[in-house]
Amino acid sequence: MAELKLTNAYSPMLFTADGYQLVVMPMMTDKASEQAKADREAKGEATTTEPANKPKGKAKRAKQPVTA
Repeated sequence: MAELKLTNAYSPMLFTADGYQLVVMPMMTDKASEQAKADREAKGEATTTEPANKPKGKAKRAKQPVTA
C-alpha cells in the first residue's frame, strides 16, 4: 500500500510506503501550463514569465575622440 500526495498537475508528487519516500517531478504539459496560468490569475498574480524587476542593460557612454 502506498500513499500518494498530489496538489495539482504542475507540482511535484510525493509517494510514501514503508518508511520510503519518492518525489516525482511532473513534465510541463499544455494542460499543466493552462492550470498553472488559471491558478495564478485566480490569485491575482502576474501571468508573464519575465521577472518583475528585470535588470536593465549597461548604460552606454558617449564615445570620445582618441587623441595621441
